Amino acid sequence: MKRSILSSLLAFATSAAYALTLPAPDRPGDGIVGSPPYEVKYVAAKYEDTLIDIAVEHHLGQDEIVLANQNVDRWLPGAGTPVRIPTSFILPNAPRQGIVVNLPEMRVYYYPNASQVITYAIGIGRENNWKTPLVKTQIAGKMENPSWTPPPSIIAEHLADGDTLEPYYPPGPDNPLGLFAFRLGIPGYLIHSTQKTNGIGMRVSHGCMRMYPEDIEKFFPMVKVGTPVNIVNQPIKVGWYHDTLYMEVYPEMEETPATFEQRLHSALNLIEQANGGQMPVIKGSILKLALEKPTGLPIAIFERQNQTTRQAAQN
Repeated sequence: MKRSILSSLLAFATSAAYALTLPAPDRPGDGIVGSPPYEVKYVAAKYEDTLIDIAVEHHLGQDEIVLANQNVDRWLPGAGTPVRIPTSFILPNAPRQGIVVNLPEMRVYYYPNASQVITYAIGIGRENNWKTPLVKTQIAGKMENPSWTPPPSIIAEHLADGDTLEPYYPPGPDNPLGLFAFRLGIPGYLIHSTQKTNGIGMRVSHGCMRMYPEDIEKFFPMVKVGTPVNIVNQPIKVGWYHDTLYMEVYPEMEETPATFEQRLHSALNLIEQANGGQMPVIKGSILKLALEKPTGLPIAIFERQNQTTRQAAQN
């Protein structure tokens, strides 16, 4: 049994690069993309790995991989330790068009057509004065090899921390904006590359959204100026995969805290909405654990009877 598990781990670890272009759900009404959510994927940590190293290798977010592996040491997983790699994603509850960014998840979803979904981990703005805004906007411009002139507010912040910024950064790989950037329709906000890849999947920016350099290099030619961008705050997502309803939970944003009762109320509303306006019979213990200990992974909370199951039950 152990040999079988290890073989599966090694096979997955040496397989092709993690897929970011995913088929759209294959059934009307379904809301999960990627691997079937009941298929759990792992890699075996190497001796020198941290969870963050593994996140960067698989183009995942830092908080994302930590949430999915809460019983694994972030800084020293240990050689051979199984590390779960999220490969299933519930789509945000928003129109499936253009770009949708879910801030608590720190992930962007792009709908190039009706048959595909492209998703990437991102870094987002810090709390307080630097948060990424909740807004419906659009891609207002595309910049290849951008330059950067730091605004006075950011220069002042760095000076307060004993760091001095240059007044101007020319185009090139050392530019904080990287080699590619999208300008949003709200002044001062970008989606751009970053060399600080350890910050992907964290709240570390001054409001912009940061992407892995390899990801935005692929993403940049796909997206046209005028593409709608919808930035949402959805710490709880619910979606069907065939006849099973799943829920995916993330910690709330610091600026929008919620009590357990408020999270429960939101979850029940989403479940009822997903089930055609009727509240299904779900296990309270599963729901409670998912809300109290967010993992960012799809958790099965209800299974409906399809026609075959109903006929078997009647016989």
